[in-house]
Amino acid sequence: MIRRAAAAVLTVVLMMVCAPVGPAAAADSSAVTVSGRGVFGDLKVTVSQTSNLINQVVTVSWTGGRPTGDIAAYQDYLQIMQCWGNAAGGPTREQCQFGALFTDNRGGLYTGSRRLNYASYCAPADEQAGKCTGLRDPLETAKPLPSNDPVYVPFTPVEGKAVPGPAGGEYFDSATTNEMPYARTGADGRGEEFFEVQTASEAPGLGCGTQLANGTGRACWLVIVPRGESEVDGTTGDAKPHHALDSSPLSATNWANRLVVPMKFQPLGRVCPIGGAEKRAVGAEAMTEAMIRWQPALCASHSDRIFGWTQTTDAQARDRLAGIDPGLVFVNRPAAPDPERTVVYAPVAVSGLAIAVNLDWQSGLGATAEEQLNEGKRVPTLKLTPRLVAKLLSQSYRSGADPKRESVLKNPETISYDPEFRELNPDWAPDDPENAATGAQLPLAIGDALIGVGQTDMATQLWEWVLSDPEAKAFLTGTPDPWGMAVNPVYPTLTWPEDSFPKSDLYCTKLRNDAQKDVDWCTLDMHPYANNMHDAARSAARGDTLVRNATAFDSTGAVIGWKKGNPQPQGKRAVLAVTDVATAQRYGMPLVQLRNASGAFVAPTTASLLAGVAAMKPSTAVGSVLTPNPASTSAGAYPLTSVIYAATAPKEIDEELGPVYAALLRYAAGDGQTPGVKPGTLPYGYAPLPAALRARTRAAATTIEKTAGKPVTAVTPTPTTTGGSSGGGGSTGGSGSGSGSGTATTAPATAPATGTATPPDVPAATPTGMGSAVPVAQADPTPGSPLGNVRYGLVAALAAGLLAALAGPILLRVARTRRGG
Repeated sequence: MIRRAAAAVLTVVLMMVCAPVGPAAAADSSAVTVSGRGVFGDLKVTVSQTSNLINQVVTVSWTGGRPTGDIAAYQDYLQIMQCWGNAAGGPTREQCQFGALFTDNRGGLYTGSRRLNYASYCAPADEQAGKCTGLRDPLETAKPLPSNDPVYVPFTPVEGKAVPGPAGGEYFDSATTNEMPYARTGADGRGEEFFEVQTASEAPGLGCGTQLANGTGRACWLVIVPRGESEVDGTTGDAKPHHALDSSPLSATNWANRLVVPMKFQPLGRVCPIGGAEKRAVGAEAMTEAMIRWQPALCASHSDRIFGWTQTTDAQARDRLAGIDPGLVFVNRPAAPDPERTVVYAPVAVSGLAIAVNLDWQSGLGATAEEQLNEGKRVPTLKLTPRLVAKLLSQSYRSGADPKRESVLKNPETISYDPEFRELNPDWAPDDPENAATGAQLPLAIGDALIGVGQTDMATQLWEWVLSDPEAKAFLTGTPDPWGMAVNPVYPTLTWPEDSFPKSDLYCTKLRNDAQKDVDWCTLDMHPYANNMHDAARSAARGDTLVRNATAFDSTGAVIGWKKGNPQPQGKRAVLAVTDVATAQRYGMPLVQLRNASGAFVAPTTASLLAGVAAMKPSTAVGSVLTPNPASTSAGAYPLTSVIYAATAPKEIDEELGPVYAALLRYAAGDGQTPGVKPGTLPYGYAPLPAALRARTRAAATTIEKTAGKPVTAVTPTPTTTGGSSGGGGSTGGSGSGSGSGTATTAPATAPATGTATPPDVPAATPTGMGSAVPVAQADPTPGSPLGNVRYGLVAALAAGLLAALAGPILLRVARTRRGG
């Protein structure tokens, strides 16, 4: 079988983190390697990034470890945690965020806890009489207590009183902690985990990144405690009936083996000079990652370059262009032209929509011995067709819909039972068709994906890509696939393409709560929306499906309803999320390979995003603005590539704003296109703008600077070539369309893309007004040329009241004081 032939290759691939647009460790050069001691002398642990940290994921990899045992003898693993501490040598064990997952005891009875004493501890009288036997830690100075009176290492927060209990009290719990109690080592002595570092916004008890008096962010620590086969008293697992360890990593003997890595954070709070007035900048979520990284550099030497960034929907941003004093807005698509108002468009970033994957290998009955060695490791990617994406996002799998609905009753339970998915991803194809567990991997409990709520042009783009595929369009509009799977009947009645990700099958069932009453458990409990793409990506990276049914029903709180459950345990995660590429990269998420119109499966990389730009076509109404071309047959083009434009109406803004907005655009076309993690750089996940698009942005900056607040005279267009390499970013669509700049250009809407997109050296409704998006250019029947995210989602319950939000966009104010989130 193909799956068996590829097993050796897959074993290697599974050790790799998917870094779609630039490896952070290489460019940042802040990777740190630390070595173990004693029996762990061969262990070397590398942390990929240790400076300029925000709330993000870093890669923790290691060599020289002993292979982790199986479930019956779970030994030889690493325990990873984040801590605060001011001492030069590292934190104390009281300063570490660990122990909230104490119920996960697969590594041993108390290995996931803060507990210091064990079942064989006894009273002092028994100890003096020599009646005590069993597990004892000779390095613990506290006197042993009776076995029924547990002793815990208290958690001492950076500010406030110590918490004496088994976890972190109000500071962290099982739903918020980032601890990793069981990081497995492979047969070759290597291992890799993806650790979420948290700022004071996510972990207030640690205070990491809190701005200090000197303007820097509070530093913290990453602590790795290696575990072997011996216990604190010198006994080995073989001497115990269960063959596993028992003691906590915070027990003194285990703590003495710790490896510590200093972690430097970007400061939270105000990073710009006090006294400067904020300049308005609003717009598309896909621009947020870049804006929060650029702002510190923009205001460092100019107090007038402080931008109050507000994340809005694309539709709201376009609406601002039609109003008084529109400021600077960022959109994925242009507004409908208004002959009474000149709008200048400038390309500022190349991004894309992606489906991010957090999927751990879980061996099925059909896994070979070699494949079983991948247990718990991250699966690097999946392959999906437009039709499979349509199935995921239309509640057509039984686990994503009302399972009693007759029309989906015969559909697969989850995606891994779908023959179409299995053909592309054969590790889930069972050796025995009658037993799904006989595949190399166990069936996935994935029937949908995490999605953000509200309008976004990126949703429109995804649906246009789906509808451009004949098979997917047929399925979405009511034709079953070749295996008999049918779309959820609610969806063919929608108006396609939608500009959001609707959950239209709003059904409820009864679930018994802790008061033994049957309470409605509905779609948005079982399949909740994330607040936005950022929340979808971060939740998926944490293994958090957002499902509200794993704990009690709250009938007394501010929001009545089912409480959210805990994230999936480490090594057993299976979550998909629809997000933008830069946010997926921030949280270390591998990305799905999507099939483009050429038949190639492509993930977003620098090269594929730039090829996607080269495949774009001019907008039908604003010819200098590029719009996606899902019918492009460019084999290397990522089909969900997007160019983000900054736009304003110069005549409608104050004259003094012209130079300020021009400075932002020049920065965006210059230093802002250098990939990196330092303030002022381009976050990984964006592709650097091609040179021709940068030139368009600089020209637009000049136009805005010279014409802000002044009457606009007609500009004679100078025809130029359009396409991915030479333009489309531009500043205008020609004076006739109401868009203009000092370097106005025009081009026929049907002109094919030409030129090349060379990466830099550094790594349809009819428009009704200014607020409406311009329809995408019709697909050219001739094959196209082969040439080619401080945002932190506001944590809010999505209960019954959220249904009203589906009727309109959500405005998310991104405060600059939350840069780390």
